[in-house]
Amino acid sequence: MNFFQSFYLTSRTFMVLGICIALFSVGLVFTPAFVLGQLLLWLLMIAVLAETIMLYSKQQLITSTRILPNRLSNGDENQIELQLKNYVNSPLNLTIYEDLPDLLQLRTWNLKLSLNKLAQHKAIYKVRPTQRGIYTWEHTHVLCSVSFLAFTARKMKFEGLSSVSCYPSFEQFKKLPIHALTSSYAETNTTHIRKIGQSLEFEQIKDYISGDNYRHINWKASAKQGRLMLNQYQAERSQDIYIVIDMGRSMKMPFKQQTLLDYAINGTIALTKSILDVKDKAGLITFSSKNCSYLPARSEYKQFGIVNDQLYNLTTDFLESDFERLYKFVRVKVRQRSLLIIFTNFDSINSLKRNLQYLKAIAKYHLVLVVFFENTEIVELVSEPAGNLRDIYTKTIGKHFLSQNHLILKELVKAGIQGLITQPHLLSISAINKYIQIKKKQMI
Repeated sequence: MNFFQSFYLTSRTFMVLGICIALFSVGLVFTPAFVLGQLLLWLLMIAVLAETIMLYSKQQLITSTRILPNRLSNGDENQIELQLKNYVNSPLNLTIYEDLPDLLQLRTWNLKLSLNKLAQHKAIYKVRPTQRGIYTWEHTHVLCSVSFLAFTARKMKFEGLSSVSCYPSFEQFKKLPIHALTSSYAETNTTHIRKIGQSLEFEQIKDYISGDNYRHINWKASAKQGRLMLNQYQAERSQDIYIVIDMGRSMKMPFKQQTLLDYAINGTIALTKSILDVKDKAGLITFSSKNCSYLPARSEYKQFGIVNDQLYNLTTDFLESDFERLYKFVRVKVRQRSLLIIFTNFDSINSLKRNLQYLKAIAKYHLVLVVFFENTEIVELVSEPAGNLRDIYTKTIGKHFLSQNHLILKELVKAGIQGLITQPHLLSISAINKYIQIKKKQMI
């Protein structure tokens, strides 16, 4: 980078120039002020020249190395590290400008710090991605100036093109008490008796006792022993849990720069880990207006990685999701009674009624939990005091929208379907609590 491209005058220089101009103006009527202005201007020129020589006496003032994490966590604060080293015998003031990824939409970001002479420093800043995808950092630009002068600055450019993938939130596991919830469930449910359905996992052959299920009589063993013998099966401990994600228009709604789909995906990751910790089988279904996708339920821990990979590229569309398609798909693919946790969102009671018949049909064969979202912005709006007539009308309309959620919940309960209203940022912990509650009540 040549001299004219890298040389800058700082704001301090322009402030002193402003003072000089003011002194020259006063000097038109008061001569000593004009002389003082001349002296200050000469001192400024000497300081600028001296600092310029100091900044350009060495080809390399500092070095900067960027260290990125292996992957970014969507919706969380991710730490980025810059390793800086000073090669001159003077302390430097640094202003750092990063070529941040376009997806972050940070146009005025900068970092200011001081670097002692011949010292090393680790500068740490955090970014919060709100979309899944590839985030690319390009160059690091640093404006260097001598601390005790700071009239000029030298711009240094460090090449550092690097890309990182942003995955659904994995940092939430450090914040949420997921392990504590699943551990407490395991401690209080050492013996689990299933109420609905039965396992086909064979345990032993025993003598038939009056009251046993005659359908399990082993006729070959009975013929050999000369008395009725019965096949005994193990009580089923591991149940199929399918997380169903709506990919339609309603999940496009943003909250705090993230769509409801992103919140649902983060909740799915947390819920999948909880399901596997409880030794249940976790599966995944996504549906939209045109197609459905299916990941069979499994209890191996590698299922967590498979779910994570499948969620990475999910996007919404601008069409209404087809619940009829979902019903037909579930009837074909999910043959065993399971818990279906459906992440969706209903705009009003009318949108629920259009799809309630299909939810009822699914609930005949499976236990259905519908998780939908509360509009936190409307909640904040309603909680604020009304200052005028317009605010009263606005708050009334807001309360009407909030009441729709409670009507939706009542309709679901009336239809024999489990429901859960949650704020987007509380989705993970709310869904896990509801799942543990269902397990404790032995509803599946």
